[in-house]
Amino acid sequence: MECDKNCSTCQSTCGKTCPVCGATAIGVNTATVLNLTDVDVNIDDHFYLCLNGNCNAAYFSDSGTLIEKTEVKVPIWFKSNFFEYIVCYCRKIYLKDVMKAVFSLENPTKEEIIKFLGKENIESNCIANNPTSKSCDLLFENAIEYAKELKDQQNNEKERQ
Repeated sequence: MECDKNCSTCQSTCGKTCPVCGATAIGVNTATVLNLTDVDVNIDDHFYLCLNGNCNAAYFSDSGTLIEKTEVKVPIWFKSNFFEYIVCYCRKIYLKDVMKAVFSLENPTKEEIIKFLGKENIESNCIANNPTSKSCDLLFENAIEYAKELKDQQNNEKERQ
């Protein structure tokens, strides 16, 4: 596949690996790096996000810029504590918020959870706010499924007692 330099919609890893740990990396939009860090970067540079949750590197570029996760203004969900996972960066919705909504609502959807949390009037801009430069939809759906599984387990335990 020919690279069109539009990393925010690309599903490829570009064959890039983290210069710190050697893990696979994904391309991210430079606008993401500019918004989420205070590091002075070249806007024409191509940036990548290290996918190793245990690595301290967050972003790196083709020109050698390295940005550690402590230099990113928000926690990168897969590099943070499990219950501090941010599910929606634009609306500042955490995994614990999704869990609370799922336990409170009958069969919630993403939209119902956002409304339940009172965050339906917040504009979303995933490229600027999500460290991966991608939509939070899949992460949000996975969080809902995880919370539903926990709720089902809890209900099954209650029924056995």
